[in-house]
Amino acid sequence: MSRDELYGGLGFNEFSSKSFLTETLPRLNVNAGARVLDLGCGTGPGSCFLAALGYRVHGIDVIPDAIDKAREIAAERGLDIKYDVMDVCHLPHEGKPYELIIDGYCSQGIVTDKDRAAMFSGVKARLASHGYLLMSCSVFEQHRETPETQVVDEATGKVFTAFDGNDLWDGDTETCYNRFYVDPLRPGAGPEDFDGTILVNGVWFIHRRRYRTPENLRTELKSHGFTVLEQSGEVMENAICTHQGYGEPQSLDHEMGEIRCIQANTAGSEQSTKCSSAGVR
Repeated sequence: MSRDELYGGLGFNEFSSKSFLTETLPRLNVNAGARVLDLGCGTGPGSCFLAALGYRVHGIDVIPDAIDKAREIAAERGLDIKYDVMDVCHLPHEGKPYELIIDGYCSQGIVTDKDRAAMFSGVKARLASHGYLLMSCSVFEQHRETPETQVVDEATGKVFTAFDGNDLWDGDTETCYNRFYVDPLRPGAGPEDFDGTILVNGVWFIHRRRYRTPENLRTELKSHGFTVLEQSGEVMENAICTHQGYGEPQSLDHEMGEIRCIQANTAGSEQSTKCSSAGVR
């Protein structure tokens, strides 16, 4: 997968996490007809893909217009998909469990520790005891931290990493900040009126994403009761997770106490290493 594809810009049928799902689903002990929850489904590309494979899909997104469009597309394709307007941080803990829960670049948009804890708590409550959480999320590549990308706030001395144009990454919290612009829906509100704004060298920024390192993402998932069976992808952006203590299937080549990590190299082939809680070896 190219970097352009990895971070967006694909058509409806070629959504960013499609290759990960295509490669992973046949390896899991989850049959067609299983219940699937698609977190932050947007207009439904992943939901449609899963429904076409025979899964019973429930897609949720916080944006009503996205859900309206998702329902329209599903109807046009003759797919029976349940869609609801719902915040992933407010997923009801009670209800029928899901054999699969899909995070297709949704959790990276959940920034604060409080909101992320709420999201993972809901996911854990609704994931079946034998189910899988399949995650795709942008991660921070530590090679981006160089003297040339270093930004030091003159007022506080705090160090940030510049990336993707005018964005900043805070290595202490692994938070990505975008330049702040006036919200057209709140024209009279200034940056001080919004949560998550910071002033760096006279310029206002607002938090938008949480780009964790692969190692710290594993640590976070473990703290919320999940086991990461495998991480894979060009920058380890994909993860296969289960409840802690659930018996891992042999098909995932999981060895006791270790996590299999598969990373694509520049030639397009894959190399496999073992990841411990301390990092990649």
